[in-house]
Amino acid sequence: MTCSLTKTISVLAFACFGLIAPTDLLANTAISPHDPLFNSDEPLTITLTGPFKTLDKQRDKSAEYEVGSLSYEGPVGPINIETRYKPRGNFRLEKENCSHAQLWLNLKKKQTKKTVFANQNKLKLVVQCRDSNRYQSYLRKEYLAYRMLNLMTEASYRVRWVTVTYQDLQGKNLRTQSAFLIEHKNRVADRLNLNPVDEQRINRTELDPVHATRAAMFNYFIGNADFSIVAATEGSCCHNAKLLRADDESPYVPVIYDFDSSGYVDAPYAITPAKLELRNVRQRIYRGFCTDPEVLDGILDEFRNKRESLLAVAAETDQVGKRSARKGVSYLKDFYSVIENPKRLKKKIIEVCR
Repeated sequence: MTCSLTKTISVLAFACFGLIAPTDLLANTAISPHDPLFNSDEPLTITLTGPFKTLDKQRDKSAEYEVGSLSYEGPVGPINIETRYKPRGNFRLEKENCSHAQLWLNLKKKQTKKTVFANQNKLKLVVQCRDSNRYQSYLRKEYLAYRMLNLMTEASYRVRWVTVTYQDLQGKNLRTQSAFLIEHKNRVADRLNLNPVDEQRINRTELDPVHATRAAMFNYFIGNADFSIVAATEGSCCHNAKLLRADDESPYVPVIYDFDSSGYVDAPYAITPAKLELRNVRQRIYRGFCTDPEVLDGILDEFRNKRESLLAVAAETDQVGKRSARKGVSYLKDFYSVIENPKRLKKKIIEVCR
């Protein structure tokens, strides 16, 4: 594989920092049971009680947490956990994009002992954006994107599908809808024996090249251009990614999230980053950094070896529908038509790396 002088310099920059290594930084990380919430793919049925009409109306993520509770049916009876709520997100926080606020759940940790929520304190709840089966399908496909990434690497957020009944503080049922819970970054870090870090911006040469390339390639696989693994639009780095590392001398491991703006999900509210001048969210663009050919080849081989497993997840029709599932699988197969064709691979990935 040949690269331009600029690309060669980028590769040499990785070498200068001692970061070129086609091996996975976490290759020897043991997969442990860790948190019971994310040890099962079985849907979980829960009831959330809180001031949801107020949360949907105000959408103020700087406000204090609102009190409420989470309950579900345990093995020997109902389990109730004090839970506070707060709106979160950016694009989906806006009312014109989503009817319901995306939520942080802050569980009283002492009450989670010996429950399915053991070890959990803060969790993201990804809420169905609007009240229709179509939006349930978009939600489910985003959930499946996380599941596909789980197949590729342990350095990924685990998720749990839930059916949620929302109640007001008087106990009146407001709605019952699908949602999914996302593992907190601190739990990901604990699981991987790494540390979460808060940086506004990092240099690309500080990234672990294997994890950086895999993250970029996965986003290319699902057609997601809305991310950065080196800088943030606001707050700590990065944009739709978080950084972990073993210590101050170790490379950063990016953990990506938020896949609803991908071509695979193809949600009607999704928009592409304006600076990229893409036709629509289904147009792929590779946004990975130039790296050693061995690293790139290794990541491409991972995707080739996982092809059947990845497409099997995308082919699931539960709460997606046959037509939408077929459309998603077809979209992902186009990725393979790129990486299996040397000319397309060179044009679409190798020559456009940054």
